[in-house]
Amino acid sequence: MVYFSQLIGKPIIDKEGKIISKVADLSFIDGKRYAIILGIICYINGFKKTIKWRYVEELGNKLDNRYPFSVYLNKPKNKIKFYEESKPTLNDLLDKQIIDINGARIVRVNDILLGKVGKKLAIIGVDVSARGLLRRLGILKFFPKLKEQIILWKDVSPITQELKNLQIKIKAEKLNHLHPAEIADLIRDLSLEERVFVFNSLKQEKAAETFIKAQPEIKQTFFKTLSLKKMVNILEKMSEDEAASILSLIDYENRNKILKKMKPGIAGRIKKILSYNKRTAGALMSTKFVSLNEDLKVKQAISLIRKSIPNSKTIFYLYVKSKEGSLKGIISIKDLILAKPDDKISKLLKKDIITVNVDTDVNDVFNLMSKYSLLALPVVDKENKIVGIIRVNDILQEILPKKIKKQRITKQK
Repeated sequence: MVYFSQLIGKPIIDKEGKIISKVADLSFIDGKRYAIILGIICYINGFKKTIKWRYVEELGNKLDNRYPFSVYLNKPKNKIKFYEESKPTLNDLLDKQIIDINGARIVRVNDILLGKVGKKLAIIGVDVSARGLLRRLGILKFFPKLKEQIILWKDVSPITQELKNLQIKIKAEKLNHLHPAEIADLIRDLSLEERVFVFNSLKQEKAAETFIKAQPEIKQTFFKTLSLKKMVNILEKMSEDEAASILSLIDYENRNKILKKMKPGIAGRIKKILSYNKRTAGALMSTKFVSLNEDLKVKQAISLIRKSIPNSKTIFYLYVKSKEGSLKGIISIKDLILAKPDDKISKLLKKDIITVNVDTDVNDVFNLMSKYSLLALPVVDKENKIVGIIRVNDILQEILPKKIKKQRITKQK
């Protein structure tokens, strides 16, 4: 194996033993596991040319040659057909940011590790360590104890649009395997252009989940770069409360443009949530929950739940309503499963339940859920009809960071 930095500037010697040029760069084509080297880029009579890899006999030393490391060709110069420069090249990769898929982080390419794959030379991995940078600078001998850090090529995704569509697709598949929270952390350290490229590489549902996890300033940036159609598609993949939270970040005029393009039913529910004060239960609640009529039998309820699960993000409790729609009580999944199939669910009800109004302040919601160790809290209107639920993760995302910040300030005093 050899590093790219060790090849730069090395002599290119033809079959007759004549130095015809020096290595300036290497061109490559990407692949799933390796990137194969296509040719050597060099200067011939002052013009940049490419020598196809098929003309290369070997890399290394020959005892009868005064050069310690060279590229040896299998034909004399007059038998070699020189080509125009190819793209992409290894110099295009150096100093570029890449996504380390396994480590879920942004790293910088300091050097490139090459190795034989069959009869071809290929990119095996990239060195992202300080050792790689010092090797390129030619001063590694002064820092012998530094360790290299190699990331295999199959585990990195270049942040670039210079590769062909097929190659972008391969890398996009890797990105889509990351958790949305990891992708959100990654794009935080990227430029706007790089963020958009990564975001556009994601599938619609993954893009929606990543959008939810992204920092507010990143969300606002995307509103300026994504098309109206793309934004609508992403928002419709989210729950109404999450979509409302994101739309609240933009101005009234652009918000209405997006809502008009959305499906009427979804847009109506989002508008309802947006009408509530930001610091109230109504603005925080999710409108996706499982509700049952009190006159159902257990077996009927279980059948309805099976149909409802795909549309519900999390099911902690089942909410039982009267014929008029008022909230009568809750049932746990466990109690429902253990009950007899022909029992009425009204027999399983827990009627002594905690509820909040749509106008309840989020601090009061937090205190109630904390005091009674609730996983979810029903939100009711003035007629005691359930209009939504607040999940424990919803309230934690809203309240906990502020609580922690306040505690830290107190300790400093």
